[in-house]
Amino acid sequence: MRIKKIISCVLCAALLLTFLPAPAHAVTLTAVNDSILPLDESTMPARLGGETYVPYSVFTTLGVSASENDGVLDLSANDETLSFSTAEGYVYDQNLNSYSTPAYEMNGTVYVPVKLCCAKFGFTYSSLTLQGENVLRVADGSAQSDSAFIAAHTKVIENTIDGYKGSTSESDRSNNTNTNPAPAKPVDNDTIEIPKVEEKPAKKPVRVYLAYYGAPNENTAAVLDNLHDAGRQAAFFLPTDTSKWDDDLVRRIAAEGHTAAFLLQADSKTTGADMLADLAAANERLTLLTGVAARIAANQSGSDALTEAQRSVLIGAGYRLWDAGLDSGDAEKNAAEAYTQTVQYFASTSGVVVVRLHHSKATPRLTEALCSYIGRQGILAGHITYSVTPVNSASDTR
Repeated sequence: MRIKKIISCVLCAALLLTFLPAPAHAVTLTAVNDSILPLDESTMPARLGGETYVPYSVFTTLGVSASENDGVLDLSANDETLSFSTAEGYVYDQNLNSYSTPAYEMNGTVYVPVKLCCAKFGFTYSSLTLQGENVLRVADGSAQSDSAFIAAHTKVIENTIDGYKGSTSESDRSNNTNTNPAPAKPVDNDTIEIPKVEEKPAKKPVRVYLAYYGAPNENTAAVLDNLHDAGRQAAFFLPTDTSKWDDDLVRRIAAEGHTAAFLLQADSKTTGADMLADLAAANERLTLLTGVAARIAANQSGSDALTEAQRSVLIGAGYRLWDAGLDSGDAEKNAAEAYTQTVQYFASTSGVVVVRLHHSKATPRLTEALCSYIGRQGILAGHITYSVTPVNSASDTR
């Protein structure tokens, strides 16, 4: 009983975070050698996966050359080159050595890892603190010492931070004059008529699990509403690229008792270290948002696309692997077509079915129809959790 009370408190707190105003946070300035960069959201460093990131323009200021071609950012200096693909999530140098800290697209630019870039190009970086505020300083050999820099720039740093906080406070006041804003207009569900199906099938699944793949979007709130109305729990497999997340929806997923899990983009050539790094970075963000970590993962191309050694690395790190054996078709079809396809499959099996859904326009209506069918047929509605024996394409139940 005590454990249930604790869990309830945690979930309530997570839900409250969705509605409470964000607390004031420390500001981080960026300095290059002995110059302080203008302070705005696009120049402040970001903390991702335990690493500090800055826009790549910070390094071009220090003489690093940059070029972009086919989605790959190349940075070069001192006979060293780093190539970053934000789409594929890889980074390698001129000798084809790979690294586990990829670049990310944010605020209209590409953010690169400070530690890696400094090490490759011969720069130094330091994190300085002044009256509770932070300065990330990246420098080459021509810069003055950190202590001399702080002494010479204390007033400039204070004025820059005060000016930034003043402008953001004014913006907050103007944006919050209405303390009780009207609720957002509900998502317009796919209203197409759901066809009648065989209500006395020869077979039906012993249990059905609902698994939503991909990043939550404008359709997800309606999906959650329909799950709530039906009293169903589901698993949401979030991409490990947290820049694609809607933070409020992720909080709501956890607060309403659904399972937050991760979706890997891996093949047999992906290293175990890279997979674990992606999962660790995603878990860091998930824990920050919800207070809980995820220990369930799926691979976009299936667990059987991974080698046994790769699966052992993931399982050894505490993850359990799940796969959806049935794609509902909601990513391409309308709700009626996806419903018919899914229910026809239900009528052909008496086994366990894990249904893959997405976050398309058809998904809310499909969710409502499937939950209704599962209830009418008396099919057990499963909930993917860590304690449940995994179902996956590799038949790996560890």
